[in-house]
Amino acid sequence: MKILLNILLLIILTSFNSKSSDRTIERKSTDSLLIQNKPQQQKKVDIQMDTLKINGQKFIQISKGGRFNCLLSMQGDTIVKSEDYYFEFKILDIDEDGTKDIRVFAFSNTPNQCDNYLFNKKLKTFILVENCAFDIQKIKGTDFFYCYNRAGCADMNWESHLSKIENYKLVDYGYKYGQGCDFEIEKNPQIIKIYKVLNSDMYAKKLIKELSYQKHIKEFGNKWDFVANYWTKNYKMFEN
Repeated sequence: MKILLNILLLIILTSFNSKSSDRTIERKSTDSLLIQNKPQQQKKVDIQMDTLKINGQKFIQISKGGRFNCLLSMQGDTIVKSEDYYFEFKILDIDEDGTKDIRVFAFSNTPNQCDNYLFNKKLKTFILVENCAFDIQKIKGTDFFYCYNRAGCADMNWESHLSKIENYKLVDYGYKYGQGCDFEIEKNPQIIKIYKVLNSDMYAKKLIKELSYQKHIKEFGNKWDFVANYWTKNYKMFEN
């Protein structure tokens, strides 16, 4: 109980600065708190603490204003740090190793921006994947992941990375840029450029292929299937 009270106090102080089938929830209700900032001025903070059971381990989830805020161990150690821009917390098997991982989405003009945490079986906790800001998808039967990211012109331009997770860091092997914008196509032709990333250095990528945009992506909604299918069929080309 002392740990929970300390956690609650920490969340209250930081507020001035700024459920899945395999989990069980033990709800510990906390009333809405009125916090006095200045004389005759009050701020209402709604804080909820839940106990989650994931992969057989218990964790404390803190929510503020009905939105996910942070995740702690039962001893009070920070696992997912407190951020007011977090809004959605998902439990899923990101790397398809048979254990549940964590994905936390952030408020952004990029709807799939998120932080990804993999479960470490030995340490029995979650570890943040560095250099990983999007909802990466696993290519089944391989060590590769891919992602999609909008890149301008009302999402008609986009980019996609082919990567692996190495020592809890996302490492690029391939990169694809799609220029589908139909504005001034004489100066900026619609094209898909595909690069191989050399020595895991995005600044040292090598152009290996150019594809006709209209031939491969006839409609706006076709691009997501193209991204997934291309990486699935051609990932071996990008092995170092």
